Amino acid sequence: MVPRVEELEDGCHWFVDAQDKGMWNGVGPGFLPYTRGMFGHIDEMHDIGFEWDSRPGARPRPTTPELRLADLDRDGIDAEIVYGCLMINDHINDASMRIWADKIYNDWAADFAKRSDPRRVFPLAIIPNTDPVEAAAEVRRCAKMGLRGGDLSFKRMTPPLYHSGWYPLWEAAAECKFPIAFHSTGFKALRAPDTPEMEKQFFTQWRLVRSALFQLDTMEVLVSILASGACEKYPDFNFVLGESGVTWLPYVFDRLDTEYFDRARSLNFKLKPSDYFRRQGYVTYQQDQYLEPIIPLIGEDNIIWGADYPHPDCIWPNSRSTLGKNLVRISERVQKKITRDNCGAALQHQGLRTPDDSDRSRYPVAARQGLRRKNGRFASTWRPAIGCWCASAGRT
Repeated sequence: MVPRVEELEDGCHWFVDAQDKGMWNGVGPGFLPYTRGMFGHIDEMHDIGFEWDSRPGARPRPTTPELRLADLDRDGIDAEIVYGCLMINDHINDASMRIWADKIYNDWAADFAKRSDPRRVFPLAIIPNTDPVEAAAEVRRCAKMGLRGGDLSFKRMTPPLYHSGWYPLWEAAAECKFPIAFHSTGFKALRAPDTPEMEKQFFTQWRLVRSALFQLDTMEVLVSILASGACEKYPDFNFVLGESGVTWLPYVFDRLDTEYFDRARSLNFKLKPSDYFRRQGYVTYQQDQYLEPIIPLIGEDNIIWGADYPHPDCIWPNSRSTLGKNLVRISERVQKKITRDNCGAALQHQGLRTPDDSDRSRYPVAARQGLRRKNGRFASTWRPAIGCWCASAGRT
């Protein structure tokens, strides 16, 4: 059976086949019911009016156009890139059903952008992850619909990410100027508790291990995409490590380059593997107090800030104050790259624009807090929105 929403006694739930995956309009990618004390920041959001209402007829803020735009204004953000239901390709076992569901979502996402504000809200497509030819075709179809990039779930990719079988997808992405993002979804091979009783007893410890290491699964993506030769063969192909954090990259660059020269020179790359990232890759983060000394090691043109709205790790509606703390010692020139220009560059953003000065009355918070257009550049952030996007799309 197709993914669907069913109404139970406590509200609407997501079902895939006969499995209950959690609450429609639930908290985070786990589709959890709101429970005070589970997440500190989620409680803060709840206290200022953000609701996770799973009853029929509820209006989820992330997928109700006027409410999402109001939340952008409240956070002082002109425009955003939005990740979609990232877990869809993990939850659906049947490959043909995954491809069908991806297409349905992408149709919805293109329509949602138009119903919101196509100058401010830019959803990413979901790219099929089991058939490179189907994936390439979907990239071309989504580009024609006006979507500007896509997200590819790498956990269940067949063949694996480093396989040359994916070249048709990288070719299509390069041809359409359609960056491919890989959003972190957490390590799947962590040492889990042995029994349900042990999980209950050590729940807090186990939860901390998972959440602390959550973003680092994109290490595998970085090394795999560079080892695949995709960047060598398709220099116009761009990729993004979504919600992956930043400061771990220099170690992986050094390790990858060292191992390449020791045991993989037969790949005959023209550049060091890490240099392909600097030429074609981007990485996004929410907050990182150790960012300043790392920027020269990664590249000031390769880092993109995001807010992770509306998940437990998000910094909404305090993005401005968080950026003020984390970027205070970084030059204004580099700040603008990280919070605006690099996102536009990743999207190949010809034709996109921020509101003109004559439009500023429509965006009072953004204008008041000083996010502005300079030299026609696109003011934007990559901001993932996983669970609520997935949940609401099923009922529109």
